[in-house]
Amino acid sequence: YQRRVRGGMSTTSHQLLSLVPFVALPLAGVLYNHFCGDKTIKDTQPSGPNNLTEEEAAQRKKQVKDVEYTINLELEEREKTYKARTRVSFHYTVNEKVDSLFLDFVGHKITKLSVNGNVVTSKALKSNRLHFSKKQLKEGQNVIEVEYINLYDHTGAGFHQFIDTEDNEEYLYTNFEPFDAHRLFPSFDQPDIKARYSLTVKAPSKWTVLANDVRSTSISQQGYTTHQFKKTPQISTYLFAVVVGPYSSVSDSYGDIPLGIYCRRSLVKHLDHEELFKVTKQGLKFYEEFFDYKYPFSKYDQVFVPEFNHGAMENVGCVTFTEYYIFRDPPTKASLANRADTVLHEMAHMWFGNLVSPKWWDGLWLNESFATYLAAYAVAKATDYGDLSWQVFNSGMKAWAYRVDQLSTTHPIQGKVPDTDATFLNFDGITYGKGASLLKQLVFLIGEESFRTGMRMYFKEFEWKNTDIHDFLGTLSSGARKHNINFDAVEWSKQWLEKAGLNSITVSYTHLTLPTKRIV
Repeated sequence: YQRRVRGGMSTTSHQLLSLVPFVALPLAGVLYNHFCGDKTIKDTQPSGPNNLTEEEAAQRKKQVKDVEYTINLELEEREKTYKARTRVSFHYTVNEKVDSLFLDFVGHKITKLSVNGNVVTSKALKSNRLHFSKKQLKEGQNVIEVEYINLYDHTGAGFHQFIDTEDNEEYLYTNFEPFDAHRLFPSFDQPDIKARYSLTVKAPSKWTVLANDVRSTSISQQGYTTHQFKKTPQISTYLFAVVVGPYSSVSDSYGDIPLGIYCRRSLVKHLDHEELFKVTKQGLKFYEEFFDYKYPFSKYDQVFVPEFNHGAMENVGCVTFTEYYIFRDPPTKASLANRADTVLHEMAHMWFGNLVSPKWWDGLWLNESFATYLAAYAVAKATDYGDLSWQVFNSGMKAWAYRVDQLSTTHPIQGKVPDTDATFLNFDGITYGKGASLLKQLVFLIGEESFRTGMRMYFKEFEWKNTDIHDFLGTLSSGARKHNINFDAVEWSKQWLEKAGLNSITVSYTHLTLPTKRIV
């Protein structure tokens, strides 16, 4: 039928078809599509919700552990799409109350899908999730393999593609926090299902390729280079990173840790890498001594990327920054101090956020408040900017917190985050400014030595794990007790973290004549 339609039908063919009942024509179409048509799997509801609730994440955490991702990317110049293959290996625990398991995935077109070697042809992709029944899985180790073609993103989230209008070069980078890793690869996209990642990228040889770990091999052939990276330690999905393009680079080292700074070719003339490396080394030295814990990853790259939605992002070993931190005009000392603060903020996350990560997004405030406070503290203690750091903190972060805390939209520092969409509501002055200010006051309350002791205990006890506020405050209380200081963490949390709004003073009195002057 297919051959005859394409080649044109004879009179005899038309006569034969006229004898076929009308119902056979739809059947012929079905048979053609089945045997000769498009075998790809597409999302049956691509406009469905792209969201994960805390309840769903908690349930999936009970089902899944020991996760490893093997990701292969094939990239071409000036294309709207890229090819990829992801292998997800994990241990599955059957739950009699739950009939299925799902992977998060925003996919354009799946060309092959298999579970434990069995090819899946059904409509498994629905509402940005790959669904699998208990019958398809088995108790213990499972392997899901997905081959697919995906679209680049152009919103600053996911796998972002940018064309430089100055020299027409192409740049790619990922940005995943809080819930966008599944735009690049199928994943259990939640912070408390940590995993190890093996990445291979085939790209044009003129492009630089960066990831979380160091490169193990590079093989070039016919204008393309295949880059294979070492397997990462256990990290959360939102911290995985890939950066690709003709970036200009400068290299250095801190001890045995390779340091790299990257930016677009058209901006390299403005890059003051000496100052950036100086602050980077000062920060690494300070944090290693303060935490009594060596830098936990294999390298430390800092990449200035175009069209970035935020100030910076703490991807493991591959931090991305907005290009506004490359100064086109001579910067003021305050501008340099502010950039140093951002550099050390992201660096603090390598320990607090990456080595030890939040269980869920209600812990976002602790991630960001801690890094904000520690960055200001480190800039003041370890860099040339000294107390200018606290001036920048007070006039910027603390003032921001005062403003938003007076609004009707204010919220407690420690509050409920029912789903990933709600996470975005907490990227504000309460999470960053007020939380950091309270940590500063907490350090004053228990003393710097108690705080340092508690932090050292925290990283040693929870390395490569996930925590919540109770774990953090518990170790601070233990640190305080080692210095004979009584700190009621539960009461402090109730008074300061779980209440919204500005501080207030209430005066209760009976038969009191107040003087005609200020009493507060």
